Amino acid sequence: MSHHQPDPHAKRQRASFFDTAPNLNPVRKPPPALYQPSSSSTLPSLADHDPSSSTHHNKAHQSTTSSKKRERPSAPNGNFRGYYARRRGVVALGPVSAPDERLALIPAAWLEGKKVLDVGCNGGVVTVEVAQTRRAARVTGVDIDAELVRAARKQAELAWSRQKPLQRLVDEAAHLSHGGGGSSSRSRSPSPGGSSRSVLPPLVLDDTTTSPFSAPSSSSSSSAPHFPLSLPRMFGFLPHPRGLVTMYHPQSDIETVGVLRRGKRRVMPIEVRAFPDNVRFVHADWVNEEIPDDREGYDVILALSITKWIHLRSLNVGLLTFFRRCFDALLPGGRLVLEPQPFSTYARSARASGEATLRDNYARLVEGAEKGWRAEEGDFERVLIELVGFEKRDLLGETGKIGSTFRRPVEVYTKRGGGSWGV
Repeated sequence: MSHHQPDPHAKRQRASFFDTAPNLNPVRKPPPALYQPSSSSTLPSLADHDPSSSTHHNKAHQSTTSSKKRERPSAPNGNFRGYYARRRGVVALGPVSAPDERLALIPAAWLEGKKVLDVGCNGGVVTVEVAQTRRAARVTGVDIDAELVRAARKQAELAWSRQKPLQRLVDEAAHLSHGGGGSSSRSRSPSPGGSSRSVLPPLVLDDTTTSPFSAPSSSSSSSAPHFPLSLPRMFGFLPHPRGLVTMYHPQSDIETVGVLRRGKRRVMPIEVRAFPDNVRFVHADWVNEEIPDDREGYDVILALSITKWIHLRSLNVGLLTFFRRCFDALLPGGRLVLEPQPFSTYARSARASGEATLRDNYARLVEGAEKGWRAEEGDFERVLIELVGFEKRDLLGETGKIGSTFRRPVEVYTKRGGGSWGV
């Protein structure tokens, strides 16, 4: 059997341009049907959902999908991304701007002009609402997740960039644009170039003065954002107005009685900062760590939907530590606003966390010597009053859709001392 051998002396044929040039007339593919997107689309095609299909493309798609599920980060401390949108049952296409129904149960007098701590603030939606529309004197949001704390700070910047401009800043801008003349109540400060610049004096409020920082009520239709979301997305956040959103409430003089001096002593006005100067976010494990704002104390501590995760992470001991931390950080007459999760939701959360520690702790909380306290059976109330020292418990109401896992009570525990705030 003969084999043809190539002639080594034969002249090789030179490759031409047309041998390597691309095909200038490719076969045009038919456009995809409306019900079947092209492969470049992010939407899955019908073949992706066909269980009878055994092509390599489908196997690769299924493998990628399962790997994404495995790589999805867990939330062992309840630090879910997009928690507020998920709780309210809306699609998280933009910022969550609707008022929180739990805050609607809290009387305005409890928050206005008060020092508030939001433990487990997550993305900062509730914290920002307290600072912006409830006019709290100082609001601190703390969370164990550093990424969520960064998101909360952006939430505050976004809210500031979208709200209606403060009247005082509008007046000052108009004054500066007209040269700053014609008003004796305004002072001038030298600029680096030698010229003078008009500056409004610090704002002092009396009983007849309407605050230009007053935020609209959360129940009012005018509380909607003033600027559209497209502006901060296109141009970025507005700069932080540090030092420009401070107001001063005058205080009554104090009678002084002494051997050498009698009369009245002036009291410095109370400095109150408006949003966004009245809010800050801190990354810390507050159950086990102190933060600087703890030294001044709080009038209100918000503990909304976090007891389950503290309980699963550190059993009854950790939950008791948290309750005592709240009691110690509150000022006399202060209030702990608590939204406890029922024990019936623990099992699913422990399984979904993906952590063996939480599953083991749940098994210990079910029965035995470390059986966990049940909020729905009144255990939390007994611990907070008999072991921790709170004076009483009041039920503010329930929020969440009936029948859903977010249907929970909102309670308030009062610390002894101080005046009666009233409901």
